Amino acid sequence: MPVEFYVSETIEYVLPEYLAAKRQAQRRHGLKQAVGLAAFVGGFVTAGLLLPTVNQIRRDRQLFIDPEGMKGLPPDIALLGKLGTFRALVIDWASIRADRLKEEGKTYEALQLHEMICNLAPRFPEVWVNAAWNMAYNISVMKYSPEERWQWVCNGIAILRDKGIRYNPQAVGLYKELAWIYWHKIGDFLDDEHLNYKKALAVDMETVLGPPPVVLNDQQYFDWFRKIVDAPRDVATLLETDAEISQLVGRLRDVELYANESLLEFVARNARRELRPEQLVAGDDSREELNSRRRATVTDPRYAGALDRLLAALRSRSLREKHKFNLEYMYDLMVNQYGPLDWRNAFAHSLYWSSYGDRHTRGREGARRADVVNTARFVFFSLQNLILRGKIILWPDFDDPFRSYIELVPDIRFIPYLHDTYLRLGKEHFGDDPRFKEGTPGPNYKTGFVSSMQNWIELLYLEGGEENVRRAEDYYAWLRDNNPHPDGSTQEQYQKTLDEFVMGDILSQLDTYKAVGSFIRRFVQRGLWSLSWGEPSTGIQNFKRARMCYDYWMADTTRDMNDRRKLQRFELIFRDSIDAFLRDSKILPLVKVRLWTVLGVEQRQQVYDRLVPYFEAQCAAQKPVWDVRKAFPEPPGMEEFRQQVMETRGDRREDVEQGEIPK
Repeated sequence: MPVEFYVSETIEYVLPEYLAAKRQAQRRHGLKQAVGLAAFVGGFVTAGLLLPTVNQIRRDRQLFIDPEGMKGLPPDIALLGKLGTFRALVIDWASIRADRLKEEGKTYEALQLHEMICNLAPRFPEVWVNAAWNMAYNISVMKYSPEERWQWVCNGIAILRDKGIRYNPQAVGLYKELAWIYWHKIGDFLDDEHLNYKKALAVDMETVLGPPPVVLNDQQYFDWFRKIVDAPRDVATLLETDAEISQLVGRLRDVELYANESLLEFVARNARRELRPEQLVAGDDSREELNSRRRATVTDPRYAGALDRLLAALRSRSLREKHKFNLEYMYDLMVNQYGPLDWRNAFAHSLYWSSYGDRHTRGREGARRADVVNTARFVFFSLQNLILRGKIILWPDFDDPFRSYIELVPDIRFIPYLHDTYLRLGKEHFGDDPRFKEGTPGPNYKTGFVSSMQNWIELLYLEGGEENVRRAEDYYAWLRDNNPHPDGSTQEQYQKTLDEFVMGDILSQLDTYKAVGSFIRRFVQRGLWSLSWGEPSTGIQNFKRARMCYDYWMADTTRDMNDRRKLQRFELIFRDSIDAFLRDSKILPLVKVRLWTVLGVEQRQQVYDRLVPYFEAQCAAQKPVWDVRKAFPEPPGMEEFRQQVMETRGDRREDVEQGEIPK
């Protein structure tokens, strides 16, 4: 039976449309997953490769706290930093609450809130600026005693210097604000208590460094400060490893002095022994027994070297830990930039912080141009004020700094430093400006430079001396060449001789009898001040200027026809100025005693009998009472002088007060 084969036909099956779409979607989804996974892996790898670059940008722009610079971060700041986005709400609430507490007079509660705000946003420089401003300006003026006001100024300084700059070392605005407080709040005159701030700062720094050392030149001053820079930074280790210092510390402990601030203060007090009120106490030359033993210990020549090393280490520690100074930069600031700074002066501090901020934040990305330029300007402002008020005359009261005596007088040593700084910073900041001209401070600084230079010329010329006059001539020539009229012609004021340029401004004001008398007495008083603080050369220069004004007035009898009266002899004007100086109740009695010891015998003879009643009252008012014979001893030869006066009594004209009709 035949076998039959059947061939099956292929059955074609078409998927429904919805199933086909689903399968196609599944294929696309798988492809997307594959592409996404590849992109994720690629991005992850790329991010890892870019991480060092990103972190460097964050450091440059100060977008995080550098762990290396934040070792030992207080736990409260670390904890508050974990609040995340809730920090913004807490900051808003705390800011509003702090302002309300300040208005209610609850200043210490406001202080705590300000500190909390700063801890919540330690990397945001503006919160530190706001807190410091509130303390140093807004809260301080709400207080009534100088002690309280000074404490709040110090609080404002501390929160910027000790924390704000520490957590934001590249925030140039913080350096600017700190320099501003020193320059404006302490150094300037706008605060009613500015003089007490100056006293407190000066006494504090003299406690640390002692009075400025007696040196013959700037290099000796630099060498003295270099000992502090090079001193061991670990005082505890020094005490253990230096046998001589260990022995000295044992001796100091026996007289209740220790290797800390107490030793620095005693040494500072002892350095002022040349003029003390207790030396003038009637019938009392004794010394308190403990202080005598202390002085014997610190002046023992066997321990001179050990004491010198110990003091250098203690001063180094105080400058670094309390005042947050960089000692190497302090030294560089003086030796290579601005000369022998007196760190008792607020303008030295403003110069340090503005200059330090300018150097350590230079080139930082994202810094505001205005902050950079203004920080540099404080370098100019600080140096300018050091020229006008850079030399400090201080009689410190370590028990009550606000009872100290302080006087700030010009110091022309800083003129060449300011001149060079203008040229250097002008080129750094504006050297790319097409208007910049080599050898000038640039277009933005030129106005202040020219104005300052005219003042420098006058100060240098009046100070006298070959080097000062030569420098004044160089500056005068620069003005003639670089400060013309808009059309390029030389200004008329620079076409005079240097003598005419300087003296013309002063002598032009001597147009009345009253004006010339005022100038003469002003110069004489400056000279007396210079004598009292031990600078006879400066005093003599001022006396010469007074005589110059006198001779100028007396040489021309055609001026001031309606008001003209002949001046007394210059010697009598000088005598009356001494009399007025010694009677001035605003001048510290110790200053008068010092002047009395350095005045010439003839000058003392002329005023002694007049002032005996005043001297007696002045000494009787002191607590304890001074011995007038020690404070204001009778000058030698008084009997002969009195006899001479009696013999010349017939000429009454010379003893007449100015403007009186002789009898």
